[in-house]
Amino acid sequence: MELYARPVTIFDQQIIDDFAREHYAVNDSILAGDCSLILGKTYSDYENFYDWFKEVEKLDQEEGLKKGQVGCTTYLVLTKEDDQLIALLDIRHSLAFPHGEVYGHIGVDIRPTERNKGHYKEILKLAINLVKDYKIEKIVIACEYSNIPSKQGIEHVFGKEYETVPVEGTYYLVYKKEIGKKE
Repeated sequence: MELYARPVTIFDQQIIDDFAREHYAVNDSILAGDCSLILGKTYSDYENFYDWFKEVEKLDQEEGLKKGQVGCTTYLVLTKEDDQLIALLDIRHSLAFPHGEVYGHIGVDIRPTERNKGHYKEILKLAINLVKDYKIEKIVIACEYSNIPSKQGIEHVFGKEYETVPVEGTYYLVYKKEIGKKE
């Protein structure tokens, strides 16, 4: 299954709401890909799609950033054949936010029914190409030490070298990859 990514738009309410409902149905919440790391709250904390979208649009345009915020773009990762939403993907434009050197440039949340199907590696490859648009030459990505599926996916794309860093009561495995400038 081939995937592609595009920025979220004002017309994406239905597919984002369906994505969120699928998480809620399994007592899960969207934990990444919705700019929550930068905004300080998740999609479910907003009253409606439009309120969330206004906030992520400001981050995307780096407009009116508050202290501790950086630019962040939310992408939808969709199947090429039928535009099914597989995941939300964040690209953080810099690491100048609290614990940015640990949390990194990339956040991904795969919908529950699409997990453990090998999508994560493909999404990370898409993310590497997108990161180049933000003039980032060295990507940082991390996962909690206990998140074995993410660890395996990251290592498939970034290699097995990581640094273990304690943050907020847990440990993160922090990976770095030189990518160079976009041609």
